[in-house]
Amino acid sequence: MKSAPTPLWPLLLGISLLFTAVGIAHAAPSQQQWKTLNQSLVEEHILPRYQALQDSSTQLSASTAALCQQPDQDGLAQVQEDFQQTMDAWQAIQHIQFGPIETLMRNFSMQFWPDRKNLIGKQLSLLLQQQDPQTLSIDYLYKASIGVKGLPALERLLFSSTLADFEDHSYRCQLTQTIAAYIAENSRATLTEWRDDYRHSIATAGSEESYYESHQEAAVDMMKSLIEPLEVIRDQKILRPLNGAEQVRPHRLESWRSQRSLRNIQLNIASLSELYSGTSHSVDTLLREQGRAAQADNISTRFTTLEQQLRAVQAPLVTSLNQPDTVNQLLQLGDTLQQLDRELSAEMITLDIQLGFNSRDGD
Repeated sequence: MKSAPTPLWPLLLGISLLFTAVGIAHAAPSQQQWKTLNQSLVEEHILPRYQALQDSSTQLSASTAALCQQPDQDGLAQVQEDFQQTMDAWQAIQHIQFGPIETLMRNFSMQFWPDRKNLIGKQLSLLLQQQDPQTLSIDYLYKASIGVKGLPALERLLFSSTLADFEDHSYRCQLTQTIAAYIAENSRATLTEWRDDYRHSIATAGSEESYYESHQEAAVDMMKSLIEPLEVIRDQKILRPLNGAEQVRPHRLESWRSQRSLRNIQLNIASLSELYSGTSHSVDTLLREQGRAAQADNISTRFTTLEQQLRAVQAPLVTSLNQPDTVNQLLQLGDTLQQLDRELSAEMITLDIQLGFNSRDGD
């Protein structure tokens, strides 16, 4: 007896349901989801960090002015501490390279680095040699080279000097005061423009009031801010000073004079981790909504690994970089950064985000 043919409809129905489930799991986020994410990142991540930069740079400006009025060792120590706080705040928002920070090249004015041709050293030396009073104004710095008006220039003045260099209303002290005031002014302007204009542009993406044609397009800038810095940290802050691990170059480290090269990287990673998962609606949240919980967990684990690896490195890097153990630790750190870069980039496909050209290539 022939057996009855197996009906095909249950099989076809199963296949249909499978494709439907896969489609739901991997569907691109909606414009509303992007809008919610963008607003969360602006209000909870970007604005508080620019506020911290404004507050710390304002304090730095005040303490440098006080030092020039009454120079003493305590005053110099206070200025150096305020510089550290301002650099902390900058490193915590350095990854945001779009919006008002691009206006008038504020990002480069805040920190011109790496300085491969010692532009800062050459131009600062020229100013200190000529001691032209007309250079001691914020208006002059707006027109001056980016090499003489940012945090690296201020670091050279503060951490390559003695108290005697700041006494008797010296040109050096007045220049330090002017640069600090310029940094504070840039910080205030950036925060104000974010609050008064750019946050509205992101919130109204897709309308005539916005710079963006859609909430997804606005999210591209956010995602670039999450992924592109990983390559910068790896290539510029770690591998370039290692110089192939043959003959290390400690003076290629970022902020080596103030002995905070490692702290910069720690703050960078902590900030990117918070950008990924530290807000009420985050990239981590979005991935889980798209059915990518396992991948989201892997990325979170990778951030945790980076933070653990960084804690094991001996500071300051400017001295420990000559030790083989430190070199090996940094090479491992570079590998982890590359793995995280690949994992996040792969998830951009899931989210239907095209990052395009890396705006930081060639820095």
